[in-house]
Amino acid sequence: MEHFIPVALDTYFRGAGDEVEFCQKIKAGGNHMAVATAGGKVLGHGDALRMREKELAKALEEFRALPEEERKPKIEVPADVAPPRRPLPAPPANGLILKGHCTYVQPDAAGKIVRANAWYYRDNPDRWPVETQSDMLWLSETEWASLLPADPKKGERADVALPIQRRFFSTIGIDYMEGSVNALVPRETALSLTVEAVSADALTLRLDGAAKLGKDFDEAAKVGKNTRGSEVRVLGYVGVDRARKAITRFDVVGLGLAWGNKMEYLHREIRLDREPWMYGIAVELVTTRRPIDLVPPYNMLHYGAGMKYFGN
Repeated sequence: MEHFIPVALDTYFRGAGDEVEFCQKIKAGGNHMAVATAGGKVLGHGDALRMREKELAKALEEFRALPEEERKPKIEVPADVAPPRRPLPAPPANGLILKGHCTYVQPDAAGKIVRANAWYYRDNPDRWPVETQSDMLWLSETEWASLLPADPKKGERADVALPIQRRFFSTIGIDYMEGSVNALVPRETALSLTVEAVSADALTLRLDGAAKLGKDFDEAAKVGKNTRGSEVRVLGYVGVDRARKAITRFDVVGLGLAWGNKMEYLHREIRLDREPWMYGIAVELVTTRRPIDLVPPYNMLHYGAGMKYFGN
């Protein structure tokens, strides 16, 4: 990949006019991949392009055969370029950005929970391991400030506000390994913070929680549509710089059971053999503000199961 610049495009947010024109030129849209020069010449034609070594090698060979002016075109952005029709949402001012990770897990022979050995198209010679998925969660300044006790004392416990509980569990507390996964409506949630350690400069809070989301599990869930559900238990720690009144750590891990069917994806591509299956999540604080850190939460935009992202 050292010769390529990977770019992931959200085609719901198509960019400024010149960016849209470029994407249309290389036919980049929908759920597929394309390789092109900076000038917009498509390389490595074919419907089977999957960014594997053999396809990339062919594209690189085509690229090297091009004259230098096509490999290194002069690109100028027009002064009157049209702005994006749909601007990308920005995180709330002084808000908190959390990044969640999700993967399949299972107990090993000793009972230790380890990452499951799952494959996409496992009977295909070109199979590849199932990748860990990630998503973002945003909290407004008012929301994350509500997590901090005004006069902390060791051992004191407080419940997290219900809207934060619901957003946390229904978006990054679920199994979102399938792709295009909408939020699950919570049936039950519990999330609390307990003062673990307190000093003049720092505060450590222990986070404990559990939730039941989506549909209850039954045998019909194995084949029926709109039958997704999960249960998850989470533990973690939140660190606070008291002088700056800032959260400096937000580490959470969780184990859950998931079930159901969406687009028959699990049965067609991944084919998990156990239902309900086990998944694990991990959550971390995002401290930088690079472009990749500002990608909006998936369920904020289109697939939120009818739930308002900020609000009750």
